[in-house]
Amino acid sequence: MEVVETSEKRSQAPAEPSTQCSFPSIDDEVVGFAKDAEHIMKKLTGGSKELDVISIFGMAGLGKTTLARKVYNNTSIINHFDVKAWCTVSQTYDMRTLLVDILEQATNKEWKMNEDFDIGDKLQKTLKGRRYLIVLDDIWKVEAWEDLGLCFPKGEYGSRVMVTTRIEEVAKHLQYHSDPYSLRFLTLEESWELLQKRVFQGESCPLDLWEAGLKIAEHCKGLPLVIVLIAGIIVKTEREASLWLEFANDLSSHVLGEQSMKVIQSSYEHLEDHLKPCLLYMGLFPEDHKIPMHDLLKLWMAEEFVVNVDTKNMEEASRFCLNDLLKRSLVMVSRTRINGDIECCTLHDVVREFCL
Repeated sequence: MEVVETSEKRSQAPAEPSTQCSFPSIDDEVVGFAKDAEHIMKKLTGGSKELDVISIFGMAGLGKTTLARKVYNNTSIINHFDVKAWCTVSQTYDMRTLLVDILEQATNKEWKMNEDFDIGDKLQKTLKGRRYLIVLDDIWKVEAWEDLGLCFPKGEYGSRVMVTTRIEEVAKHLQYHSDPYSLRFLTLEESWELLQKRVFQGESCPLDLWEAGLKIAEHCKGLPLVIVLIAGIIVKTEREASLWLEFANDLSSHVLGEQSMKVIQSSYEHLEDHLKPCLLYMGLFPEDHKIPMHDLLKLWMAEEFVVNVDTKNMEEASRFCLNDLLKRSLVMVSRTRINGDIECCTLHDVVREFCL
């Protein structure tokens, strides 16, 4: 396989005009991760000068990727490393695609794959002698690391690989110098803080909703994904304590292992009819696939999912549909353009599992 340098990456090209619809920010609400982020950053910038692997593990919905992104985008981390790259591995992956993705970020160039060229060797030479940070998000198998790790040069430059995984055994197998980091659940106070941020957008919670809100936060069992999904439901309902208590009581009847799926089911049932096929359709894309926004909108229009929405035109109607799904935290932003517009979106693994 040969990799030929072609041009500047697309993200450096002039951005397309802003969409008319105001989409939610790509920045996730980060609550309760301050100490976790501080711990991870110390591991990244201190300790051994040799290559080290920093693993973050925990169940789906705990916020492993959110924490990793908070650290990855921190100014001190950006300034500390010469090269940074982020790629999502997932259960099924293509090694060549991942390596090219890392190479493109490391060189800030777009490359094409041809025959008879060693992409691993090219990446080795690109990273050698430089202090790099590579994030491998959502690793499921040790084999993925064994394939990718060979392409990351060692040396006493303070380079780091940060890994997120649901599987503790995988995190332990990848251990170099630092122990794997087990991400904890949110406290009740942190859960309530996150719920308020999502629902009230900076406003104060009315006193008559305080007790019901605390019960909802308590029954979310410290799982951020459940909290933001519940927030996506109640933000669309009337602010009545009786309705909030219904949500709290419903949540309390679910065991933790089923909680995420039950909450997604509830989120789905509260969607307007035209939004349901839009969401389910996204489950057809591969796991962790970065879905180009404009392609997705065209596909929705071709399927006539939004034909009955009362707006000026189909494209605008499709944008409003995507905006609603983003605000409910059922769809996530995965990439933005230089001007802040959404370029790609994706589904959380648990949401995609529900769609399938």
